Amino acid sequence: MSVDPSSMRRGALALGAVAIVGYLVDYGFNLGLARFLDPHEYGDFKVAFSFAYFLGLAVLLGGDRAAPMVLAPCLEKSQPRKVWEYLRFYLARATALGLAAIAVTWILGALHLGTRDPEDHHALSWAVVAVPLNAAAALISRTLQSSHRIVQAVVPWRIGLPLLQLGLLAAVAATTGELGVHEALVLCILAAAGIFLGQWLWVLHLGLVELEREPSFRKPREWLAASLPMMGAFLAALALSQSDLYFLELLADEDAVGHYAAISMAAHFVPLVQVTLVGLIAPIAGAAMASGAEASRAAFRRGQTLLLAGLVPVTVFLVLAGEPILGLFGSLYRADQRVLHLLVAGLFAWALAALPSLWLQYQGRGRVVLLLSIATLLVDSVLNLLWIPRYGIVGAAGGTALTLGAAALAVSVVFWRSRVIEGRGDA
Repeated sequence: MSVDPSSMRRGALALGAVAIVGYLVDYGFNLGLARFLDPHEYGDFKVAFSFAYFLGLAVLLGGDRAAPMVLAPCLEKSQPRKVWEYLRFYLARATALGLAAIAVTWILGALHLGTRDPEDHHALSWAVVAVPLNAAAALISRTLQSSHRIVQAVVPWRIGLPLLQLGLLAAVAATTGELGVHEALVLCILAAAGIFLGQWLWVLHLGLVELEREPSFRKPREWLAASLPMMGAFLAALALSQSDLYFLELLADEDAVGHYAAISMAAHFVPLVQVTLVGLIAPIAGAAMASGAEASRAAFRRGQTLLLAGLVPVTVFLVLAGEPILGLFGSLYRADQRVLHLLVAGLFAWALAALPSLWLQYQGRGRVVLLLSIATLLVDSVLNLLWIPRYGIVGAAGGTALTLGAAALAVSVVFWRSRVIEGRGDA
């Protein structure tokens, strides 16, 4: 498979625009949320939201991560029954595991607090209800991505969802005169359910899925062998990005959690660009590797060039404009520039390792990426335990920057030493 530079360039420009608009819209949503809720409640919301997002991807067992590799060939050959067989397999397991997660969370909360009154529970007990929904939404979005409809896959979630959520929050706040963290979570879940339903109906309309069985295509062992290491590596990386909030919740004061959540939201522009552009490259990568070393190298070089073109301007912007960006949350946030710079540095280094990680996983080296990700998470956790009590949010950001930089270097070394770019990775 040859890489079409002009096609990738057009796709990158379109996705770049989506990433910028999506970031601005999401930033506006978080600003509005920070106005509706006090720092303590805002921190609780972000912790609960992160918890539900993490579990939603965990119960998928990596089905969303492996989807482009499995579904792209089926969609290119117009085989919608095979697509449904794959989706059905992972959706069934995600639903069962999601319901179990809801039950366990509520039972543990009731035992710990001694009450079943929802108003007395932490916000994450409300957010966990969205776990099966988050799983299904991720899988359907990946189906669109696998059909090279990346803009249709991301626009509803990156732009439509925060706009709808902010509209609902503003309407309720204007009507009732107040808005609590529990009400905010319920409204955001309802908005996500609406976006998911619309995207699912669109997938059916396009004929990407036909709700008929194709038992001969069912390959659970093969699918899980590919998806589980991908899931583990992704969740370890996701846990790394979210663990600071959990440790701050345990080791720092409540306002620190809210401040760090706002800073993380600002720094999120870097991984947003990374994920968006990798979403464009991922469906191409597998076919390019299968076509031989030359196609693999061409796809990798083009993808890495696109990543640099997107990441460098964003990183420079966040470093130079840190004070006014954080100042939008309020004057108390302006002093947190150093934390933002540390986070941005670490996220930039990690983003540069995205394609080496993808190539390793697609060439059967997913366990190596998984082990490196777990080691990174463990080291970051130790640094959080040591540095947060002493340095607060600066310690949390410093530990994350250090571990992400080291992890990016390790992934890159393994990638070049294993020569998977030439299709000679160990399966």
